[in-house]
Amino acid sequence: MRTPHPGPRPPGRRSVNAGITGVIAGVGAVVLTRATIGRGVVVSGTLIGLAAMVAGASGSLFLTSPRRRRRRTDGPGRRPVHPVAWFTPVAGSLMVVLAWGAVAHSSGSGWIQAVGALMAAVLAVGLMAPAVPARRASVTCTSSPSDGQTGRPATLRLAASGPIRITPRHPAGAPARAVGPVRGPRTVEVTVTPDHRGVLRTAVVELASCAPFGLLWWAREVEVVLTRPFHVAPKPGETGPVPTVADALVGEAVTRVPAGVGEPRGVRPYESGDTRGAVHWPATSHVGSLMVREKERQTDDPIIIDLVLPDDPVEAEAIAERAMAVIGVHLARGRRVLLGTSEPDGPLRQAVRDRVDLGRRLARAVPAPRPASTVERGSP
Repeated sequence: MRTPHPGPRPPGRRSVNAGITGVIAGVGAVVLTRATIGRGVVVSGTLIGLAAMVAGASGSLFLTSPRRRRRRTDGPGRRPVHPVAWFTPVAGSLMVVLAWGAVAHSSGSGWIQAVGALMAAVLAVGLMAPAVPARRASVTCTSSPSDGQTGRPATLRLAASGPIRITPRHPAGAPARAVGPVRGPRTVEVTVTPDHRGVLRTAVVELASCAPFGLLWWAREVEVVLTRPFHVAPKPGETGPVPTVADALVGEAVTRVPAGVGEPRGVRPYESGDTRGAVHWPATSHVGSLMVREKERQTDDPIIIDLVLPDDPVEAEAIAERAMAVIGVHLARGRRVLLGTSEPDGPLRQAVRDRVDLGRRLARAVPAPRPASTVERGSP
């Protein structure tokens, strides 16, 4: 399955961060200028403050761009502990410390310097300390579904080792907080929404902590083993042409059902509505009551669908959705369908029992391997 990037942040989040960072940078630059150069340099202080504001806002937009976040999310489950949205908290804390230091330097009061040193220590602890619980946090899966569908939410039950925030990354989902007793594991349910068919045996989640002061979130991605394989079936698409063929040889082996015409099946007592020509006179004379011939006919030949998926994942998804819709219609009409697919263990052709079995078959389907001769001709 393809690995989607983490879900989008709330609308306007980048603009708010950039604005706050720009204001903090501008105010800090003005305070530093007035404290170091003097109070009379109003024009220079204003220009320096505006330049710092533009630089802070531009840096925040660049460091939180979606393209950078997408590059950083390659290789899910392997990211070490890292700060989340760190630019604004770090820049703000740095500006506050520098501004306080400038005020303390210009005033010369000892208690202001002591308070500034204490505040700097608190900010440093609040920015760096969350990395420890984020690194030590762990989570295990205690319950997971066996079947799902693309675009439909599913619930995973996890057991977390501490009070952390859990954000599903693959499949993506909404974040959830692990709350509970002070000691022992905390049970939390997270909702994921797969965006691609396939069989999931693991899920990637982000464990984050901002303890003890809530100034900065630190997080890391971990891979959680599900309790059982999670089959994600494609959503039914629009019905369209799917290669089908009726195999007469297969039709000879299917169940036969009673019918008014066909091959002899046996005899049974006469019932109201039976025709006079259906009376079996030898059996009637032997039993002493009217007996009629019972005949049978062969059911409809099954529909055979050989599904061949291309290498392009988008096109393969569209074909699987169309097959889900077409085969679902045949199953609803009571038709017998033989589905041929290529699975990781090899090709498979067998009857589809119901829609659940159909979803699992399509979830396991992969593009057919190309012949060796084709690979050799296409290779440089």
